[in-house]
Amino acid sequence: MEWPNRRHVLALAAAAPIAGLAGGCMPRRVSHVPAGLDASASFLDGLVANGRLPGGGIRISRNGEVLLEHFAGKADIGSGRDIAADTIYRAYSMTKPVTAAAIMLLVDEDKVALEDPVARHVPEFDGLSVMSMVDGEMLESGPAGEMRISHLLAHTSGLGNSWSPGPIAQRYRQTGLISTAYPYDPAFADGLPEVAKRLGEIPLQFEPGTQWFYSISTDIAGLVVERASGQSFGTFLKKRLFEPLEMPDTGFHVPTAKADRLASVYTAKTDGLSLREAAQESPFLNQPYVESGSAGLVTTLGDYGRFAAMLAGLGRTRGVRVLSEASARTMLSPQVQSKVLGARFGQFMDFATGGSGRGMSMALGGAVLADPSASDIPGVQGEYTWGGAASTTFFAVPELGLEATLMTQLFPSGTIPLRDLLKQSVYEALR
Repeated sequence: MEWPNRRHVLALAAAAPIAGLAGGCMPRRVSHVPAGLDASASFLDGLVANGRLPGGGIRISRNGEVLLEHFAGKADIGSGRDIAADTIYRAYSMTKPVTAAAIMLLVDEDKVALEDPVARHVPEFDGLSVMSMVDGEMLESGPAGEMRISHLLAHTSGLGNSWSPGPIAQRYRQTGLISTAYPYDPAFADGLPEVAKRLGEIPLQFEPGTQWFYSISTDIAGLVVERASGQSFGTFLKKRLFEPLEMPDTGFHVPTAKADRLASVYTAKTDGLSLREAAQESPFLNQPYVESGSAGLVTTLGDYGRFAAMLAGLGRTRGVRVLSEASARTMLSPQVQSKVLGARFGQFMDFATGGSGRGMSMALGGAVLADPSASDIPGVQGEYTWGGAASTTFFAVPELGLEATLMTQLFPSGTIPLRDLLKQSVYEALR
């Protein structure tokens, strides 16, 4: 099977019917909405029917009112288990917007400020060094400038990860900070403080605030939450976000009683889908040592949709306010100058997030559409979005009170332009 480019996938999805597809179901319209919204679920059915996705779900709401929920395909192909409303997915990097919201909660309480030096809350970061070019070679060259909390949430901190290009990825691997693995490594039994300790021994790749570079910096934001609140990161999220927003199935692991609801993860191969991680063998069934603010959460379609609806409501949904409007606007607004974002940001958005990077800027914990005219995909200025490594994605539009969330488990993200498909279908239905 040849995997199509963006244009081919958009055409395939637009042509797919809803009814009669194997593993699919008719969309559930929850209230009176534009008739075209039913068809906005058709691309998911088409991708499932053509073997490009194992299964998934779409949720669309406006002003906190659920307009449509739709589920198609399998949570586990081998056993034949269907995707359902209570299917649990690995959120991976869709954890990052949740971490940003947690920081903004503390900003509302004057416990932290975005311009605070990170070392004020994380003394493990006192005396960081930085890499620089010396005689044509990248070398550890001296003390780094001040890293601020805003840098952590906008990926301009100078931190990296174990898989990114550049001179420090090997140092991350050598110190045990291997992406997706370190949260379950007993060497990190002390949790986020141990992550900070080890990161503090590795030079930054660049001076904070001078470049955009995707990293595990939101783990350190999670530690800031712990230090400023006096609670574990997971406890803070549960009490301040998950319980008020009615997100009972979101957390840092899948409890035993819910294990049969976790979806398996698949990888796209030239001849179809290949099992990457069976649900029953997932590390997410275990309580991690590190509650990772970068990629640690599991969630359901409904849970994450309610979080996205809160963002679309500028901190409020269904009569519940968790963030001030001012803090929500700050979180969802562009925070990084284009010269700092450089070419790397757009390349990352195009490659890894399931959608076009044109017209996008970096907000806190996610990206924001700053210039809709620069994109060939429909969009509204101020639209906030992010995705996860297993192709989960969402967008929230405060101007319209609109959120749309898509959950699936296909690795890696960007295999199919799912965010573009979701946006195109929703905006065409609502125009």
